[in-house]
Amino acid sequence: MSLLGRLEDLSLIDIVQIVFLSRRTGVLEIIDESGRHTVLFRQGLVVNASSPEYPDLVAFLEKKSLVNTLQAASLRKMEESGIAYGTAIVEMNLLSPEDLADAIRSRIVEVVTPLMDSREGEFNFILSDSMTLLDVEYDPDSIFKEGGLAPQKILGGPEGEKLKPLKGLEESLKAGKELLRGATSGEPAAPASLDLGLGQRATAAAERPPAPPVAAPQSVAFPLPEAPATFTPVVDEEPFPQSAPPAPPPAPAAQNPPHGSAAGQFKVAGGLFSIETPEAQFRNVVLYERNPLVRVAAKRAFARKNVRIFQYGSLEDVRAAMTDLFRSNSFFVTFLELSEEDKTSDGPSVRLMQQLKARNPRLPVVLVDPAADLRRRHDVLRAGADLYLTKPTPARLQPGLAEEELSLFADELVLFAERSFQQWEELTGRYGVEAGKKFYELASKDSVDRSFGLLKQLINELSNPNDIGEVSATILRLASQYVDRGALFVLRNGEFVGLGGFGVTGGGEEMSGRVKRIRIARNIPSILADVASTGAPHRGKMRKTPANVDLVEHLGGALPSEVVALPIAHADRTIGILYGDNAENHGPIDNVTGLEIFLTQAGYAFSNAVFASERARS
Repeated sequence: MSLLGRLEDLSLIDIVQIVFLSRRTGVLEIIDESGRHTVLFRQGLVVNASSPEYPDLVAFLEKKSLVNTLQAASLRKMEESGIAYGTAIVEMNLLSPEDLADAIRSRIVEVVTPLMDSREGEFNFILSDSMTLLDVEYDPDSIFKEGGLAPQKILGGPEGEKLKPLKGLEESLKAGKELLRGATSGEPAAPASLDLGLGQRATAAAERPPAPPVAAPQSVAFPLPEAPATFTPVVDEEPFPQSAPPAPPPAPAAQNPPHGSAAGQFKVAGGLFSIETPEAQFRNVVLYERNPLVRVAAKRAFARKNVRIFQYGSLEDVRAAMTDLFRSNSFFVTFLELSEEDKTSDGPSVRLMQQLKARNPRLPVVLVDPAADLRRRHDVLRAGADLYLTKPTPARLQPGLAEEELSLFADELVLFAERSFQQWEELTGRYGVEAGKKFYELASKDSVDRSFGLLKQLINELSNPNDIGEVSATILRLASQYVDRGALFVLRNGEFVGLGGFGVTGGGEEMSGRVKRIRIARNIPSILADVASTGAPHRGKMRKTPANVDLVEHLGGALPSEVVALPIAHADRTIGILYGDNAENHGPIDNVTGLEIFLTQAGYAFSNAVFASERARS
């Protein structure tokens, strides 16, 4: 479910009730001239709210003299150690559960009351699968009988009485469910007025053609009512969960109209409404951005262009989305916000961009900087970014300027994406499922050509086989093109000895130093021993043995979902093992045939280097 727009188009009362009716979990962000306000929902019930004046529960209680300064400091320390404020308050007997419930209700009311009649500000509802107690600040199930507060308990109205806007929304949702029941039973769905009060011009029943046949019982499609010229907030069933979006459904040939077709449809699914065109199924944008104002502006700009945008505030969610888009052969444009950590060449957004480019270098990626930095621009473009942009500065996001600045910036994103979509369609000759397959086939051919070019270059670099450090560095450099984390071992004196490695360690000593301290006996069960015994490569899961657990711990502790272990042999004898995994992003490891070919060629040089190294040590 996505819900965003301006309060002048959809009031807070309507927003709260839409979320309540759809029983969603997530956070509603409202940005106005006074700052950022949030309302937290769990299964449709309001469980918390914050504002610039009351950023957290302790600040509210302290301001209301319900806790003193020393108690507030103690509560904050307990929260830092993982104990929610509400839990600590009750355990310390600072408030009874009943008094805490009253305080929480009062805080929510004080936050939302000024917003109820406001028509200024942007809102964005961010869906979440679940919330922790630290997110909510207390345990709703132990404080409230229902697990939260229903709208009538915070938005006014006698107990049990429904607010007027809620009645209208219920009728609309019931109409959608009736359509669904009609479709699943095989009976024709009677035309119904589905006016959400969001500004659409209702189409007369006589003007509507019959609904087309439905392929699946989950949705019924009928013609899109004509939209007004002004912006209309969109209430839609989320195309797929933020953590892992599924592949777009295959489209028949008839679903590939010429570029620019506006054959939009209103889809009714579970009582919620979405606008989608056939074109939008294949025009995808992934945006990593933590500023809700920028997200709202981007969503609005791309919606006008029939582009499907997936917005995330976490790089882990972005990785999951990319994995599924890869699996579906989807073309997508990626915008990644740079962070303070990206001031170095191995920052998280830069690394994610490089991983994406390694999978398919033809996919466009834009890196967005909060502030202009020529050195960083130079570095990210050299690292493979297609474009470097800067966001509007905080000084330009003041009342009277913010809307225009954000609109101009969002238009820049749209302009780049539109050009990328046009290039994709020119390359493949059309858009759709077959175009996606062709696009990935071309990228795969490019990757193979590039890999063999790199293989030749690296084989030529093995000019001094007596230098074990040079040979190891060359092997690891190629391996880094295939896996997130890697380690190279030599079989010496009945044990596997680490020579070097690469990848993220999670902090502390760098990977190469960690690997050089690893010693694993040849005669105990491990993935290295298995490969050495069979002489065959291993790919897939790794058995949980003490040696394997120790290996992962030495590499930093991050657990992979897939590993590879490749033998390095000479004269039919395994003399080394190259280990690699996907511990950083858990995406599937690509075909490693090129790496295997290189290791067969490098076996002689590796053997000579090992022999020379042992002779030098003796």
